[in-house]
Amino acid sequence: MKKIFLPLLLFSISFYSVLPWCRIYAEEVRKPAVAGQFYPADPKELSQQIEQFLLNVKKEEIPVLRSTTKDEKGELTAILVPHAGYIFSGQVAAYGFKLLEQKKFDTVILIGLAHRYHLGNKAAVYPKGYFQTPLGKIKIDEDIANKLCQLNPLIEKNVEAHQDEHSLEVELPFLQKIYTSNQPQIVPILIGNSDLNTCRKIGETIAEVISKDLPTDLSAEAKAKEEALAKAGRKTKNILLICSSDMSHYPEYSRANRVDKMALAVLERLNPIELKETIDALLLQGIPNLHCVFCAEGALFTTIYAVKKLGANEVKVLHYANSGDVKTGMKNQVVGYTAVAFLKGLKKTIREEEKMKTEFKLSPEAQKELLTLARESIESSLEGKKTEFTPKSQELKNLGAVFVTLRKREQLRGCIGTTMARRAIYEEVAEMACAAAFQDYRFPPVKKEELKDIKIEISVLSPLEKVKSAEEIKPKIHGVYLRQGNYAGLFLPRVWEETGWNKEEFLSNLASHKAGLPEDAWKNTRTDLYIFTVFSFEEK
Repeated sequence: MKKIFLPLLLFSISFYSVLPWCRIYAEEVRKPAVAGQFYPADPKELSQQIEQFLLNVKKEEIPVLRSTTKDEKGELTAILVPHAGYIFSGQVAAYGFKLLEQKKFDTVILIGLAHRYHLGNKAAVYPKGYFQTPLGKIKIDEDIANKLCQLNPLIEKNVEAHQDEHSLEVELPFLQKIYTSNQPQIVPILIGNSDLNTCRKIGETIAEVISKDLPTDLSAEAKAKEEALAKAGRKTKNILLICSSDMSHYPEYSRANRVDKMALAVLERLNPIELKETIDALLLQGIPNLHCVFCAEGALFTTIYAVKKLGANEVKVLHYANSGDVKTGMKNQVVGYTAVAFLKGLKKTIREEEKMKTEFKLSPEAQKELLTLARESIESSLEGKKTEFTPKSQELKNLGAVFVTLRKREQLRGCIGTTMARRAIYEEVAEMACAAAFQDYRFPPVKKEELKDIKIEISVLSPLEKVKSAEEIKPKIHGVYLRQGNYAGLFLPRVWEETGWNKEEFLSNLASHKAGLPEDAWKNTRTDLYIFTVFSFEEK
């Protein structure tokens, strides 16, 4: 039989593809690529290790999901978990996977980084067959994979990109251990670190597939599955997103803690624009050996856009650690890890301007400290010195985006700020005060003798919120951040009062004078508009 079968197999693939008894040879199985390296290759050892990781997570450290108790917390939409070797990141990952013990899923969509394959601005889906680990095989949800590729040309079927990649493989043993029965199917997706617009398009396509019924042009088998789900009371499959990403790569231990926790604080606000600008700002700070903040940045932004489209409004950081926290870890160069849950919270939404007034009002003591700091920073800079400042008010250590405005005899003398919260409020004020005095290209640098005639105003900004159109912008309440590609500009809310402009004049001047775009660019569908509110105070 072997002498006959082998030549025929080599001669014509079509021969065995039509024979039912030969289909086992055509079954597509992606074999484990990093078993024995990133995690144990022995099934028993692997199972025991994961079990211990999960047992180490205390129940009180995990939020309660909506479907399991009257003490409702929220509905799980996605988790973010790391993908390093288990000895370094396995315990952190367990904090995310522990949540899955509360809920069953029909399908899990995994989104990770293609470390070894250049994808450009495309996403690579493993379209059918199985992924295998030492714990067995886990089936691909071919229906969901096909639908994603049908809806968006940025999402392509690509088996090659997955062959040697570890970022999704390392998550699968956790799923197999938690779901020993009724195992969900998976859709593995790899993405490069693409631009935000690409991530948004891919993420929103993923959300569309999750939230809607599958199309009517399905195979007979797929239609039968959908009919069964409908009879069970569900119109769509119960689908979870898993984003696979580590955090900072290779700074020393204390710097990694600072960078990562700052990034996580911004991630909690679920604003991809703000997070991207925070990441970029951190990378520009010259921190030794800091190669990235989230290694799978594209996967993370894709996940954020997807969960926002699905209605997630709450981010819960479950755990953070880095490789320096394990016994064998060195602290001179570390990699950061986190587990995060994205939830549909149950809290009632309040009007954004009321919310911001509550969140960004600083105490009189904090205001006084910041105004003193701003003036002392300018004075010290004029003398060639650096201001040493330790805030007394704890609220000044929170992250914040700020603008510092200088006025001389009621005339503008300088104004510079940041649109995204990158550092502590007091640190931003110190830097922006000097920038307004010496780096505003519209004015000559402030001289020592004129400082006594200058009044300082400080404005603390709320997180940016994207709006669908200019109709949502409220004159005299909202500041506006306008962005089209690499061109961007911002007007604070007080510009309404100072100029007396109507909305069209306000936006036209913002586009032309601040962003360097045509006056009517704010009407262009390629232009993004963001609103924010401000808490301002000034010297008496």
